[in-house]
Amino acid sequence: MSSTLCIAVIDYFASRRGRSAMVQFRSYAISLAAVLAVPMSVDAEVPSERVREFTAFIQPAYPLYLAQSGVWESDPKQLAILAEKAAAGLASVAPSDCNPERLRRDFCGLRVFVQPSTSMAPTLLEREMVVQRRYAEGETPERGDIITFETVPNYSDTPTTYVKRLIGLPGETVELRDGVVFINGDALAQARIDGAFKDSFDKNVKVFEETAPGGRRYRIGMSDAPSSAGMDNAGPFEVPEGHYFVLGDNRHNSADSRFPEQMGKNGFVPMQSVSGRIVTIIVSKDKARIGLAVD
Repeated sequence: MSSTLCIAVIDYFASRRGRSAMVQFRSYAISLAAVLAVPMSVDAEVPSERVREFTAFIQPAYPLYLAQSGVWESDPKQLAILAEKAAAGLASVAPSDCNPERLRRDFCGLRVFVQPSTSMAPTLLEREMVVQRRYAEGETPERGDIITFETVPNYSDTPTTYVKRLIGLPGETVELRDGVVFINGDALAQARIDGAFKDSFDKNVKVFEETAPGGRRYRIGMSDAPSSAGMDNAGPFEVPEGHYFVLGDNRHNSADSRFPEQMGKNGFVPMQSVSGRIVTIIVSKDKARIGLAVD
């Protein structure tokens, strides 16, 4: 790919972001052309053929992915390293029959988008680029999956894509008491672990590990600040057949099944509206998180 073509591509995206972004985006064009000539970094292990195939596919677009998430990196060697990390993450979660031809045709059914808020922190951070994988035929969402679905919030006429964790299954009763989730009367264990973060309101949020029935564990966040009505104490909710009950991992900063007036309809997620689940992170300001599998 020539630098002239790279500049044309970057200028197109920059024009959509405003003139103030033009200079920075154009610098990506030079980096992008250089990256294509830089050998991939060699770690302790040589990348597998599958990782090399994914790297070849994602590397040309990776500077644009970074820009969409507000991450700026112009060093060609660093760009190559980050693209390889992202490719390794993709290769580990893509369907087993995903090959270069399918990647070019339909990205093997994967979809990338930017996490718009802190509602899923600490698992997904605001402005990280994440990857959604569709459920295979005959496969159904499981408790603990981070699912994607469309709903029409009561404040809008436009369908909106939501990202939440599946907590309650059809026919179950879900209730929150003092921040603890109960399913059919049984509490989900919560244990304080190291770590904290700031939410979008600059509140300090502590990190806990929650264990769902079946033993699946994941991290959630809860702030020390007084919670709004309906956050820590809500329900009981009777999950209808054909629906799911969902929560954000950032329990004090998430519009989810606790709030039907924000989620739309009755707050529950119809099975048919689920489009997939989040499986990996390919762009993050915290470069150590790039390529991480999501659970």
